[in-house]
Amino acid sequence: MVIDFLNSNRDTPPQSLAKLFLNDFAFLYPNPEKIDKAETFRSAFVQELLATAHLAQIIGHTNVPALDTDTLVESGITGALGLCAVSLEHAFSLVAEDTITINNPEAPTAGQRVHLRTPKSLNKITGKETGTEHTFSFAKWGPKTALFIQGANKKGAASIQLTMSMASKYLKKPGFDNHNSTDSADEVDGCATSGIESPSVLESL
Repeated sequence: MVIDFLNSNRDTPPQSLAKLFLNDFAFLYPNPEKIDKAETFRSAFVQELLATAHLAQIIGHTNVPALDTDTLVESGITGALGLCAVSLEHAFSLVAEDTITINNPEAPTAGQRVHLRTPKSLNKITGKETGTEHTFSFAKWGPKTALFIQGANKKGAASIQLTMSMASKYLKKPGFDNHNSTDSADEVDGCATSGIESPSVLESL
């Protein structure tokens, strides 16, 4: 999603555009040029990722009272938002730091081919080259994920419910018909409730 977006923009080089979206966590907002903290987690990036990676999996879930599955579904939304946010930051960072390069950015979009190359580094212990340095690992991204989740929890149930309702609309668009549930995306509209202190993240959300 991120690579396609950066690659399709004809006005700004992918690396420069990625840096712009990372500034003040602009990728979290519907209007990255005018940050409105009341709209955190409502960018098209977050909404589409939340819909496809989370909402499509929980719509029509089986209710198991013994496991309190309804509560699990509702309370898990802030965790899902945190994962969406940190995944997007990771993706933008890979391009911004030139870890992943997009070849032929000046080519016409229709005939453009994107080649993603993640550089390898030498593992001093094994003596072998590995690409794990840039992987999406808990050790590197776990603390940041916790911060995004904390930021989502600060929004409150009403705000999160609206965010879920907005994201559910993506499930009704063409191309999203093959999600795992056989039930209606409207079920999501009523499902929402509800670390580590870091002003650079939490104060920006």
